[in-house]
Amino acid sequence: MSLTPSERSFLKWAGGKTRYASTLVALAPDFSGTYREPFLGSGAVYFELRPATSALSDANGELITCFRQVRDSPLEVMGLLDTMPNTPEYFESVRRQKPADLSDLERAARVIYLNKTSFRGLWRVNKKGEFNTPYGAYDRPYYNQNTLLRASKALTNATIIEADFETALDQAGPGDWVYLDPPYVPLGGWADFKRYTPGQFGENDHVRLCEAMRRADSQGAFVTLTNSETEFVHELFGAHFREARLATRRDINLVSSKRGSWDLVFTNYEPTVSGQIALSL
Repeated sequence: MSLTPSERSFLKWAGGKTRYASTLVALAPDFSGTYREPFLGSGAVYFELRPATSALSDANGELITCFRQVRDSPLEVMGLLDTMPNTPEYFESVRRQKPADLSDLERAARVIYLNKTSFRGLWRVNKKGEFNTPYGAYDRPYYNQNTLLRASKALTNATIIEADFETALDQAGPGDWVYLDPPYVPLGGWADFKRYTPGQFGENDHVRLCEAMRRADSQGAFVTLTNSETEFVHELFGAHFREARLATRRDINLVSSKRGSWDLVFTNYEPTVSGQIALSL
């Protein structure tokens, strides 16, 4: 495992692990193979870890296109963002755009624009694939030039593909580390992040994920999963993997008193216990 200084993501993804990336990296096994992240999101753990060899993937094709363009054409992406005003009217026009009618550069700029101007950065689509998060009315830049350029450099050697998590997990081999941060089993209200692709992400997908993790385990890969602290998650994944708890904060919750919480962390190896991690009894 070869590390270089950590970087920050250029996106703020609902459910992303920016705040806890260093803690999760500290829990990494001593792996010698490829780092794999099948639910890419903001890529916070990847940017913190900066592995020498990586395979980043997600079922969200718009997100993958964005990461590829930031890697390959960061100046052009920023150039397009500079032409996009932060107004309710322009937001509506961008929200209604059909990605199939846009170039890859335009699609990438659209992802970043909507991520920074929609309500709390939620990427939420209906079953037709239409973006339906409302305008956020935030007075802030869409991007930080240094952050985006550093992210581009950090992604230089990364393999970035659109793929279902099962495909990505089945490619894991001996010595690889797979970090999995799927759409969480809902706690209710705004904690429901499952609508980030037209197909959504439901109970059966979590069962399928558990089965794929077990296959990766049998293939000699290290696996780490974070998910919500619910009885369903505990029973499903706890039956096959080591379980720990991670102290978290859910800023997506509109009620500040309900933002403090715990996530469950599952591994097929003995993690280091530190800081915000506590082993469950």
